[in-house]
Amino acid sequence: MLITVTTTTTTTAAAAGGYQLAAFGTIGVIILIALLIAKELLSAYGDENAGRSGSGQTEVVRGISVDATVKARSFATSLSCAIYPLLFSFALIVTVKVIEVL
Repeated sequence: MLITVTTTTTTTAAAAGGYQLAAFGTIGVIILIALLIAKELLSAYGDENAGRSGSGQTEVVRGISVDATVKARSFATSLSCAIYPLLFSFALIVTVKVIEVL
């Protein structure tokens, strides 16, 4: 009797852990998609206005004139530090799911 209860509890706990892992995986993929979209939009904005001189996209920050297109391109490249680990996690999730099917 005691062994059956322990086994049932362990199985239920494992299933709950599996649901949590699936939720974290889903959240990670959604964040990855959002970051990839943001990076693409920022890169396109920086490339679109890169050749224009005097486009009115400058702002003064602490007495220094900063071009908004340079800021957009810089932010787009800095998003890679968040995108690469999420890509690795996505590849790991896909690999595990493919192995489960086989």
